[in-house]
Amino acid sequence: MQHIIAKLKKSPHILILGLIAALSFTLNFYAISNNGTGNEYYAACIKSMTLSFKNFFFVSFDPAGMVSVDKPPLGLWMQAISVLIFGYHGWAMLLPQALAGAASTVMIYILTAKHFGRPTGLISSLIFAVTPVVVVASRNNTIDMQLVFVLLAAAWFLFRSIDSGKWKYLFWAAVFVGLGFNIKMLQAYMILPAMALTYLLFAKEKLGRRFLAGILSMIIVLGVSFAW
Repeated sequence: MQHIIAKLKKSPHILILGLIAALSFTLNFYAISNNGTGNEYYAACIKSMTLSFKNFFFVSFDPAGMVSVDKPPLGLWMQAISVLIFGYHGWAMLLPQALAGAASTVMIYILTAKHFGRPTGLISSLIFAVTPVVVVASRNNTIDMQLVFVLLAAAWFLFRSIDSGKWKYLFWAAVFVGLGFNIKMLQAYMILPAMALTYLLFAKEKLGRRFLAGILSMIIVLGVSFAW
Protein backbone atom coordinates (compact mmCIF):
# COMPACT_ATOMS: atom_id res chain seq x y z
CA MET A 1 0.00 0.00 0.00
CA GLN A 2 2.80 2.43 0.88
CA HIS A 3 4.47 1.64 -2.44
CA ILE A 4 1.24 2.51 -4.28
CA ILE A 5 0.82 5.76 -2.33
CA ALA A 6 4.42 6.74 -3.05
CA LYS A 7 3.94 6.03 -6.74
CA LEU A 8 0.79 8.14 -6.85
CA LYS A 9 2.63 11.03 -5.17
CA LYS A 10 5.29 10.85 -7.87
CA SER A 11 2.69 10.52 -10.63
CA PRO A 12 -0.40 12.45 -9.50
CA HIS A 13 -1.75 12.44 -13.05
CA ILE A 14 -2.52 8.74 -12.63
CA LEU A 15 -4.72 9.47 -9.62
CA ILE A 16 -6.43 12.36 -11.40
CA LEU A 17 -7.04 10.21 -14.48
CA GLY A 18 -8.49 7.48 -12.27
CA LEU A 19 -10.85 10.01 -10.70
CA ILE A 20 -11.92 11.26 -14.12
CA ALA A 21 -12.54 7.69 -15.29
CA ALA A 22 -14.56 7.04 -12.11
CA LEU A 23 -16.56 10.21 -12.76
CA SER A 24 -17.18 9.07 -16.32
CA PHE A 25 -18.44 5.67 -15.22
CA THR A 26 -20.64 7.26 -12.54
CA LEU A 27 -22.24 9.59 -15.07
CA ASN A 28 -22.68 6.70 -17.49
CA PHE A 29 -24.10 4.20 -15.01
CA TYR A 30 -25.77 6.07 -12.13
CA ALA A 31 -29.51 5.22 -11.89
CA ILE A 32 -29.22 3.49 -15.25
CA SER A 33 -32.04 1.12 -14.25
CA ASN A 34 -34.37 4.06 -14.84
CA ASN A 35 -33.72 3.52 -18.54
CA GLY A 36 -35.30 0.07 -18.35
CA THR A 37 -34.02 -2.21 -21.09
CA GLY A 38 -33.18 0.64 -23.44
CA ASN A 39 -33.97 -0.08 -27.08
CA GLU A 40 -36.58 -2.87 -26.90
CA TYR A 41 -35.59 -4.27 -30.28
CA TYR A 42 -32.04 -4.99 -29.15
CA ALA A 43 -33.23 -6.03 -25.68
CA ALA A 44 -35.41 -8.72 -27.25
CA CYS A 45 -32.44 -9.85 -29.32
CA ILE A 46 -30.26 -10.16 -26.22
CA LYS A 47 -32.96 -12.25 -24.54
CA SER A 48 -32.99 -14.64 -27.50
CA MET A 49 -29.20 -14.77 -27.67
CA THR A 50 -28.98 -16.02 -24.09
CA LEU A 51 -31.22 -19.03 -24.81
CA SER A 52 -28.75 -21.06 -26.89
CA PHE A 53 -25.29 -20.90 -28.39
CA LYS A 54 -26.80 -20.96 -31.88
CA ASN A 55 -28.89 -17.90 -31.11
CA PHE A 56 -25.87 -16.24 -29.50
CA PHE A 57 -23.55 -16.85 -32.44
CA PHE A 58 -26.03 -15.82 -35.12
CA VAL A 59 -27.35 -12.82 -33.14
CA SER A 60 -30.89 -14.14 -33.37
CA PHE A 61 -33.76 -11.74 -32.83
CA ASP A 62 -36.34 -14.44 -32.07
CA PRO A 63 -36.08 -17.37 -29.63
CA ALA A 64 -36.52 -19.85 -32.49
CA GLY A 65 -33.37 -18.54 -34.14
CA MET A 66 -35.01 -17.81 -37.48
CA VAL A 67 -34.22 -14.09 -37.86
CA SER A 68 -30.91 -12.30 -37.25
CA VAL A 69 -30.82 -8.74 -35.97
CA ASP A 70 -29.72 -5.94 -38.34
CA LYS A 71 -26.29 -5.49 -36.74
CA PRO A 72 -22.98 -7.37 -36.69
CA PRO A 73 -22.36 -9.52 -33.63
CA LEU A 74 -19.57 -8.08 -31.51
CA GLY A 75 -21.34 -5.28 -29.65
CA LEU A 76 -24.40 -7.41 -28.96
CA TRP A 77 -22.19 -10.32 -27.91
CA MET A 78 -20.75 -8.07 -25.18
CA GLN A 79 -24.25 -7.27 -23.95
CA ALA A 80 -25.31 -10.90 -24.04
CA ILE A 81 -22.22 -11.97 -22.08
CA SER A 82 -22.99 -9.32 -19.47
CA VAL A 83 -26.54 -10.65 -19.19
CA LEU A 84 -25.30 -14.23 -18.88
CA ILE A 85 -23.07 -13.12 -15.99
CA PHE A 86 -25.45 -10.81 -14.14
CA GLY A 87 -28.87 -11.97 -15.28
CA TYR A 88 -31.40 -10.44 -17.62
CA HIS A 89 -31.61 -6.89 -16.33
CA GLY A 90 -31.67 -3.60 -18.15
CA TRP A 91 -28.56 -2.40 -16.35
CA ALA A 92 -26.70 -5.58 -17.33
CA MET A 93 -27.34 -4.85 -21.01
CA LEU A 94 -26.31 -1.23 -20.60
CA LEU A 95 -23.18 -1.99 -18.55
CA PRO A 96 -20.83 -2.67 -21.53
CA GLN A 97 -21.62 0.75 -22.98
CA ALA A 98 -21.01 2.49 -19.64
CA LEU A 99 -17.66 0.72 -19.33
CA ALA A 100 -16.76 1.56 -22.94
CA GLY A 101 -17.49 5.22 -22.24
CA ALA A 102 -15.19 5.25 -19.20
CA ALA A 103 -12.49 3.36 -21.12
CA SER A 104 -12.79 5.85 -23.99
CA THR A 105 -12.18 8.64 -21.49
CA VAL A 106 -8.86 7.02 -20.59
CA MET A 107 -8.02 6.55 -24.28
CA ILE A 108 -8.62 10.26 -24.91
CA TYR A 109 -6.03 11.02 -22.24
CA ILE A 110 -3.50 8.55 -23.65
CA LEU A 111 -3.87 9.91 -27.18
CA THR A 112 -3.68 13.55 -26.13
CA ALA A 113 -1.09 13.53 -23.34
CA LYS A 114 1.69 11.98 -25.43
CA HIS A 115 1.82 14.87 -27.88
CA PHE A 116 0.35 17.80 -25.93
CA GLY A 117 1.33 17.05 -22.33
CA ARG A 118 -0.39 15.54 -19.31
CA PRO A 119 -2.39 18.64 -18.25
CA THR A 120 -3.90 18.88 -21.73
CA GLY A 121 -4.60 15.15 -21.69
CA LEU A 122 -6.42 15.39 -18.37
CA ILE A 123 -8.47 18.39 -19.50
CA SER A 124 -9.37 16.60 -22.73
CA SER A 125 -10.44 13.43 -20.93
CA LEU A 126 -12.53 15.45 -18.44
CA ILE A 127 -14.28 17.36 -21.21
CA PHE A 128 -14.96 14.10 -23.02
CA ALA A 129 -16.30 12.48 -19.84
CA VAL A 130 -18.85 15.23 -19.12
CA THR A 131 -19.92 15.90 -22.72
CA PRO A 132 -23.69 15.26 -22.72
CA VAL A 133 -23.79 13.32 -25.99
CA VAL A 134 -21.04 11.00 -24.70
CA VAL A 135 -22.97 10.33 -21.50
CA VAL A 136 -26.21 9.73 -23.39
CA ALA A 137 -24.50 7.34 -25.83
CA SER A 138 -22.98 5.48 -22.87
CA ARG A 139 -26.39 5.00 -21.22
CA ASN A 140 -28.19 3.08 -23.96
CA ASN A 141 -27.79 -0.22 -25.77
CA THR A 142 -27.22 1.04 -29.31
CA ILE A 143 -23.49 0.10 -28.98
CA ASP A 144 -22.09 3.42 -30.25
CA MET A 145 -19.65 3.77 -27.36
CA GLN A 146 -18.20 0.34 -27.99
CA LEU A 147 -17.48 1.51 -31.54
CA VAL A 148 -15.91 4.75 -30.25
CA PHE A 149 -13.61 2.79 -27.93
CA VAL A 150 -12.26 0.39 -30.57
CA LEU A 151 -11.67 3.26 -33.01
CA LEU A 152 -9.77 5.21 -30.36
CA ALA A 153 -7.68 2.07 -29.81
CA ALA A 154 -7.09 1.89 -33.57
CA ALA A 155 -5.88 5.50 -33.55
CA TRP A 156 -3.49 4.71 -30.69
CA PHE A 157 -1.97 1.80 -32.61
CA LEU A 158 -1.68 3.98 -35.72
CA PHE A 159 0.32 6.64 -33.87
CA ARG A 160 2.41 3.93 -32.22
CA SER A 161 3.24 2.57 -35.66
CA ILE A 162 4.26 6.01 -36.92
CA ASP A 163 6.42 6.71 -33.86
CA SER A 164 8.14 3.31 -33.84
CA GLY A 165 8.26 2.58 -37.57
CA LYS A 166 6.91 -0.93 -36.92
CA TRP A 167 4.25 -2.38 -39.13
CA LYS A 168 2.84 -4.64 -36.44
CA TYR A 169 1.18 -1.69 -34.73
CA LEU A 170 -0.37 -0.58 -38.02
CA PHE A 171 -1.70 -4.09 -38.47
CA TRP A 172 -3.20 -3.96 -34.97
CA ALA A 173 -4.86 -0.68 -35.92
CA ALA A 174 -6.37 -2.50 -38.88
CA VAL A 175 -7.60 -5.29 -36.61
CA PHE A 176 -9.42 -2.80 -34.39
CA VAL A 177 -11.06 -1.10 -37.36
CA GLY A 178 -12.24 -4.54 -38.43
CA LEU A 179 -13.61 -5.13 -34.95
CA GLY A 180 -15.38 -1.79 -35.25
CA PHE A 181 -17.05 -3.05 -38.43
CA ASN A 182 -18.26 -6.04 -36.45
CA ILE A 183 -19.85 -3.62 -33.98
CA LYS A 184 -21.61 -1.18 -36.32
CA MET A 185 -20.61 -1.97 -39.88
CA LEU A 186 -19.57 0.84 -42.26
CA GLN A 187 -19.54 3.50 -39.55
CA ALA A 188 -16.20 2.03 -38.48
CA TYR A 189 -14.74 2.77 -41.92
CA MET A 190 -15.32 6.52 -41.59
CA ILE A 191 -11.95 6.71 -39.82
CA LEU A 192 -10.04 5.02 -42.64
CA PRO A 193 -9.39 8.05 -44.92
CA ALA A 194 -7.92 10.03 -42.03
CA MET A 195 -5.83 7.05 -40.90
CA ALA A 196 -4.50 6.42 -44.40
CA LEU A 197 -3.61 10.07 -45.00
CA THR A 198 -1.94 10.39 -41.59
CA TYR A 199 0.17 7.30 -42.17
CA LEU A 200 1.20 8.30 -45.69
CA LEU A 201 2.20 11.78 -44.58
CA PHE A 202 3.98 11.03 -41.32
CA ALA A 203 5.35 7.49 -41.44
CA LYS A 204 9.16 7.43 -41.49
CA GLU A 205 9.58 4.82 -44.21
CA LYS A 206 9.96 5.23 -47.95
CA LEU A 207 6.78 6.00 -49.84
CA GLY A 208 6.67 2.60 -51.54
CA ARG A 209 6.82 0.79 -48.21
CA ARG A 210 4.09 3.03 -46.84
CA PHE A 211 1.79 2.04 -49.68
CA LEU A 212 2.67 -1.63 -49.20
CA ALA A 213 1.93 -1.39 -45.47
CA GLY A 214 -1.35 0.33 -46.28
CA ILE A 215 -2.39 -2.37 -48.75
CA LEU A 216 -1.60 -5.14 -46.27
CA SER A 217 -3.50 -3.26 -43.58
CA MET A 218 -6.58 -2.99 -45.78
CA ILE A 219 -6.45 -6.73 -46.38
CA ILE A 220 -6.43 -7.21 -42.60
CA VAL A 221 -9.31 -4.76 -42.20
CA LEU A 222 -11.40 -6.66 -44.72
CA GLY A 223 -10.41 -10.05 -43.32
CA VAL A 224 -11.39 -9.14 -39.76
CA SER A 225 -14.50 -7.27 -40.92
CA PHE A 226 -15.97 -10.16 -42.85
CA ALA A 227 -14.64 -13.04 -40.74
CA TRP A 228 -18.00 -13.57 -39.05
